[in-house]
Amino acid sequence: TCPGSTTDSNKLILLDGTDTYGRTGNNLMEFLHALQYSRDNDIQLGVKYGSWAMRLLPRMWLSVTGDQSQWEEQFEKALCIKIIHKTVELREYDVIPIDTKSLLLYKSNQSLGEYASFQQQAIRTLFQNYNTGEGTTLAGYGTRNMCEGIDALFGKDSASTIYSVIHIRQLEKVGYAILAAVSKHTGCDPRAAIEMRPDYIRTILKPLGMLNHPIVVISDNQNIEAIQRLLDDPEIGPRIVLVPEEAAWSGGDMTLGVMSNVFIGNPASSFSGFVAKSRLALGKGHTYLFRARDNEGKWSTVCGDSCVFYKEVNHF
Repeated sequence: TCPGSTTDSNKLILLDGTDTYGRTGNNLMEFLHALQYSRDNDIQLGVKYGSWAMRLLPRMWLSVTGDQSQWEEQFEKALCIKIIHKTVELREYDVIPIDTKSLLLYKSNQSLGEYASFQQQAIRTLFQNYNTGEGTTLAGYGTRNMCEGIDALFGKDSASTIYSVIHIRQLEKVGYAILAAVSKHTGCDPRAAIEMRPDYIRTILKPLGMLNHPIVVISDNQNIEAIQRLLDDPEIGPRIVLVPEEAAWSGGDMTLGVMSNVFIGNPASSFSGFVAKSRLALGKGHTYLFRARDNEGKWSTVCGDSCVFYKEVNHF
């Protein structure tokens, strides 16, 4: 049952407006936290038609197809939400407005296990409805295929290709500060996941035999120096594959990371975090975010897969 459906309460959490806090990774976390807030408090979640959440999701999942009313019914049922078209519809509710920054910082009162389980369930719902290039956004624009990046790189072999993905994200000027905060809670190295130096990548991929397979780099192109270091490395460079500009977009890059055999990400990045959570939700292993050297200088994972759901990591 959906939150609020078994009580007499007329409370409604409302997602409205078009302003968001941060980029795609943050926005996805904000929406997932809205679902969590709704569940934690047993209050129905309402989403204003045309608001940031309804602009975000159909770009990647649940594109508008067929009859509008049937699509809205499917959208509401899949996500346990109520679409609000006009302000007059809110008169019957005790509305609880909540902004995106508050959602990003929301800390559930559930146990880690319960929180992680619900978040993964929500993520699985999204990927059960991923866009294939059919349908439109709310504004009527055609949607892109979430598998576009995979198809562009590997074509007819996309289903069988073995590959790794490195997500390089510098996070403007605050990247090292955010990673340092994550490091305090997890023990991971405070620099390595931003710099992505060849030796760091090698310690992950070589033992897995993955240096014999394509290594895809996805990035926001802010850290060209890190990409160039990998290209210049005699062992890693020949395996590096960059996503063609015409196929590079957040949904395609995300799917490349989610479906890869190995994913190496930056725990300070909410985009990397969403990919890692999605991989866990879909049963994928070999996700590497939290790494550090021991006293002998050997790299190892210092915080397991569930660390991506730690409240301290999610909110830095």
